[in-house]
Parts: sequence; structure tokens; C-alpha cells
Amino acid sequence: MKRKVPGALVAWSLVMSLAPMLLARQEGASSRVEESTIPEGTEFKLQLHTTINSKTSKPGDRVLTTLIDPVSVEDRDVLAKGLRIDGHVGEVKTAGRRGKGGYLTVVFDTVELPNGEKVAILGSLTEIFSSEGGGDPNVGPEGELKGRGASRKAQIAVIGASAAAGAAGGIGPGIAAGAGGLMAAILLPRGKQASLAAGSLVGMRLDRDVTVTIPSSGK
Repeated sequence: MKRKVPGALVAWSLVMSLAPMLLARQEGASSRVEESTIPEGTEFKLQLHTTINSKTSKPGDRVLTTLIDPVSVEDRDVLAKGLRIDGHVGEVKTAGRRGKGGYLTVVFDTVELPNGEKVAILGSLTEIFSSEGGGDPNVGPEGELKGRGASRKAQIAVIGASAAAGAAGGIGPGIAAGAGGLMAAILLPRGKQASLAAGSLVGMRLDRDVTVTIPSSGK
């Protein structure tokens, strides 16, 4: 004689056998991600955490920053405020004679996502929103941080005065002009170093598209 199995027990066994499958499906849905491409030309606003200076910085030195404002693509935030955006010092030239200011370049090369993944990027400096520690740095057309040099007016005054003095002494125009250039090298102060202190706010331009993975919106 066969023993009858209660219907409730059968139902419970079925639920228990399906539970792991349902749980796995739910976890898979919650962990689903999708890709989003941030286009070339996107502007980032960053806070600098490394002091850079054309006198002391060397090519390859790491430059650490964090993202001040979220970065959006098609009205959706794909990079959150506070993410690490790091880079390195590129070309460096110290301030020189004849009033020439120093300069250096910064190449932004990585963004660190919330899950710890580091994604390669290519970005360059575009502007200085605020400079900690004083100074008046500026950014050139190629993304170089530039120190101030002697003003054109000051250079003309030194060269002109030196050339005029030489001409008054009876030497030819060519020699007088050469003397003016020599005096400019002697009398004009060295230009200022390109310098930016930690805490400064800067702009970065993305120089090529970058694709990142972000949590799915579930749509």
C-alpha cells in the first residue's frame, strides 16, 4: 500500500528547489551593468591634490585630483563627484633669462571607478578656476601651465634704452641692437616658475572618447 504524500509538503519541496534559482536571477538583475561612452571634448572640473612647479616637478611625476562635479552623458551621471582622476607631469621647462617664464604640461591618464577599476583616459589642462597659495598661473593654447614672464613693455624699454645708449656712444645700429639684447639678458629678471598648489581648482578636457561600465538603470 502506497503512502500518500501531503500536497503541502510537495509544494514546500518545490519552493525550496526553486529558491536558489530565483535568488541567483534576482542577484544577476541587481548586478547588471551597461557601458556608456564619454565623448572627446567633455569638460571635467577637478581639485588638485598635488603641488606642481616647473622648478621642482619632473616628467613622469604623478598628479592626483578628484572630480568636483559629476560628469553626465545624455542627462545621466556616469562619473560621480569625488572620483579619482589622476595623471602625470609631461614636458617641463624652468623659468629662464630674458624674462621667460617656466612652463609644464599635465597629462591626465586614469579615472578610478567606484568598484576600484582604473580606466585609461587621455585629458589635458584647460583652465585654472582658482589658485591656492596666490600666484597668477595661466594655461596656454596647448594645455601648458605657464609662469608669467617679463611684460613686452618692460622688454622693449630695456632693449630700447640699451640700444639708444649704444648709438649715442657712436657704434653702428647692428652693434647697438646686439648690445640691447645683451643688456636685456642681464637686466631683465628671470621669469616666474609655472606653479600650482594643491587645493587649486582646474579644468580638464577629455582628448579622446572613453567607455566606462556603470550600474544598469533597469530600463
